[in-house]
Amino acid sequence: MPKYTESVPAQIGITTANSILAVLNVVGNSLVCLVVIRHQDMRTSINYLLMNLAVADMLVGLFFTPQYIFKHMFTHPGGLAGNVLCRLLTGSNVAWVGGAASVFTLVVIAIERYSAVMDPFGNKGRLTKRRLKVIIPMSWIFGLVINFPGFVVKNFDEKAKFCIRRYSEQWMAKTYTLIWFLALAFFPVVIMGALYFRVVYTLWFQRVEHSAFDCRQQGVLRVRKRVTLMVVTVSVIFAMCWMSGGITYLVAFFSPVFGAGDVAYVTQSTVVMFNSAINPIVYALVNQQFSRKIKYMMCCGCQSISNGIHSATEEPNMQHINEILPPMQQTEDTQL
Repeated sequence: MPKYTESVPAQIGITTANSILAVLNVVGNSLVCLVVIRHQDMRTSINYLLMNLAVADMLVGLFFTPQYIFKHMFTHPGGLAGNVLCRLLTGSNVAWVGGAASVFTLVVIAIERYSAVMDPFGNKGRLTKRRLKVIIPMSWIFGLVINFPGFVVKNFDEKAKFCIRRYSEQWMAKTYTLIWFLALAFFPVVIMGALYFRVVYTLWFQRVEHSAFDCRQQGVLRVRKRVTLMVVTVSVIFAMCWMSGGITYLVAFFSPVFGAGDVAYVTQSTVVMFNSAINPIVYALVNQQFSRKIKYMMCCGCQSISNGIHSATEEPNMQHINEILPPMQQTEDTQL
């Protein structure tokens, strides 16, 4: 299989795809963060986790670009300077830290959804602000720890003109790749699959006498379904993207079919970029509250550009909007 650095069509295709995905990634995830920050009713535990996921996804988009986009605009230095640059910027190590943090966050979201649906009146799995202050930093510590070897062994290969991991022993590469696959792909997918299977069965397939619910309880059930559908969709896309990447990386080190630096190997970075860029689109399509507020912010931005100034007094009356919406849409996931 041809090397990425030796295939001009592959470089053009991957660079173009990554450029588009990087723009979608930064714009979309920035809007997600702004929605949570600027709207009081969006500052819920689940949305803070989604904002942490958005920040992690932005890191993926921003720090994959130097290796696959900006590399065509400058000559990468060699020697010690080149190795340091690879480990900190052009080698995508920081991007993988963000990727690992996003995986950790998705697993926490799955646990939260499971607790909210299976034990709606309990506090054991509830995400309080105190717990979030521990969980969110832990996601980044996990990302740094699992990717620490990359900051040590990634160097600039002057022959390939690419940042490549160089292990002193082949067994080290195989062992780390296997640990990486299990920690960031296999176990997270198994855990989320098991939890969401129970959640989806309970919400959609378990027979319940609707007469036993009052209108408010039925409304809460509808909202839980919408929120769960959103995070399940995000998790399914993650599973497809990261499992394919993990299997590819395993094959690269355990099989002679292809190796690190080949086109198939490098293409998986684009798959991970796609995963990070698609999440805001999922929020907008599935979650009505996110969709409504993103549209509102984008319309305000267009209006401010056309008028040359953006005034806080120009914001539409949110109370008027709330009067139009059904009661349960106003409080989507705020108590779930």
